Amino acid sequence: MAKQENNPTSIGVTQYLDREYWTWAVIDPNGAALLQQDAEAILAYLVQRLEASGGEVVEAYGIIHDKDEREVWSEAQQALVMEPKPAHLHAVIKFKNRSKSAPIARLADLLGVEPQYVEKPKAGRYAHDNMLSYLTHAKYSDKHQYAPAEVATVRGPDYLGIDAQRRETWLKGRAHLKKKRVAEDFEDMRDRVLQGEITRDQIMLTDELFDIYSRHQREIDDALSAYGQRRAYRAAANLRAGAFSTHVVFVHGDAGIGKTRFATDFITASINAANAHGERWQVYRAATGNPLDDWRGEEVLLLDDLRASAMDANDWLLLLDPYNASPAKARYRNKGEVAPRLIVITATIEPVEFFYYARQKGNVDEALDQFIRRLASVVKVFRADDINRYLVQHIGRIEPYEWHQCSLPAAEHTPGVSGNVYHQRVGSRELTYGPETSAEHDAESAVVELLSGLAVRSPDVPLAMAAGGAS
Repeated sequence: MAKQENNPTSIGVTQYLDREYWTWAVIDPNGAALLQQDAEAILAYLVQRLEASGGEVVEAYGIIHDKDEREVWSEAQQALVMEPKPAHLHAVIKFKNRSKSAPIARLADLLGVEPQYVEKPKAGRYAHDNMLSYLTHAKYSDKHQYAPAEVATVRGPDYLGIDAQRRETWLKGRAHLKKKRVAEDFEDMRDRVLQGEITRDQIMLTDELFDIYSRHQREIDDALSAYGQRRAYRAAANLRAGAFSTHVVFVHGDAGIGKTRFATDFITASINAANAHGERWQVYRAATGNPLDDWRGEEVLLLDDLRASAMDANDWLLLLDPYNASPAKARYRNKGEVAPRLIVITATIEPVEFFYYARQKGNVDEALDQFIRRLASVVKVFRADDINRYLVQHIGRIEPYEWHQCSLPAAEHTPGVSGNVYHQRVGSRELTYGPETSAEHDAESAVVELLSGLAVRSPDVPLAMAAGGAS
């Protein structure tokens, strides 16, 4: 026989109002109907089951929480979204004494739920009182505040009277509880940061996480930095091992045409495809000056409207190298090795013209060819019949061609990776890399086309399935 000291005098019960979570509701045809009734009917039935087996309940209070919400980070929207929690029952039950109670496993069996959904009060003289306050979330200002009248009383003094007596004390306990929760949650948050489960964006946009961060800023910053370094070194090791090669996409078009939006849509689709298979890809949006200063190993690098002169030619060549990870310059501290999965560049000019303006290019002829061969795809965004169209070109080695800088009027401009024009003739360059294939798309099919190319470059992540499904 189990010792009575193992019998709790008070318990809390939490469970969804779905018949599959209640053993008696699965067996009894009327069980599902009972779960659709109010808290008083459900709680009265639970008390009946406990007392039918020798228990004696002196207090029983219950409420259905059907307005609870939780914040969830959406990679697709790059923002926090509110998500409703399923309706669930919270109940607090107190027994006359230990002999009129039972061990947790036995109580759970009588109640018809798994033992993990039956909670013993925490240590302390106010443990039972805290459980009562939780029925309305009185101490939790960040949760929906339920009215005391919504709490059903099946045994014991009316809950309205308890709330009237304890409400002021419960409200005073909010600050203490919040501070205690922050202290308890810090280590868990730090561990999740080190595992890549929590990002800086989430911290800054989530009240609960920011509360913890504000009290442990240095430790959390160190954890974010440590995870970023580890992620970067792992990526570099995988690149050297041939697990993937960096995929570089250059998006160009007139100002205001929608290049950034298209680039963002493609990046979002790539991240979602990776995340669907357990990868935690993130995007780094580079600043226009010192672009890699704040990079922390993010898998996707967006260089939006960045001028080629923001980096030296050699730094560009190292960054865009698909097969080798190399150190990168930063203002305060150089990065050990940079090996992103995907680099997306947007500009108002075509790639040959863009890289012509890279600093300290040295041998211009050789450097321009080296830049172009590092690109996987080039996308020209333009308008036709008042809608945006997307010319997707895949880059490879082709027959040598000349890229001219001349004074041709704009009307003679031919779209393409090598169709650049200037108002002053400077000469011509012979290039051997350019578009092997070209196809015109709408936005959705262009994203699918690019995602298929990314899948080839990252064979260790099953992106191809996502690309095929999206089509």
